[in-house]
Amino acid sequence: MAFDAIAEFVVRAIARFVVEVLFVSVFYWPGWVMLRVLTLGRYPPPQAYPHNREFVAIVAFAALLAGVTLHYTDSFS
Repeated sequence: MAFDAIAEFVVRAIARFVVEVLFVSVFYWPGWVMLRVLTLGRYPPPQAYPHNREFVAIVAFAALLAGVTLHYTDSFS
């Protein structure tokens, strides 16, 4: 039973690291620019104010996935 708790903690720590450090650090700034353009400068606020950094990164990741999907869908038609 203790091993399960330790394993769960380790897996959660690794997942948190991947999301926070790798995902957010790579996709935050492109997402920030996209959202600032789409919302006419209203969201996201400056970094000093609290906001959802993961959401901003997900917007850029979703745009990347959409672009790759459209590229390969168009290429094989």
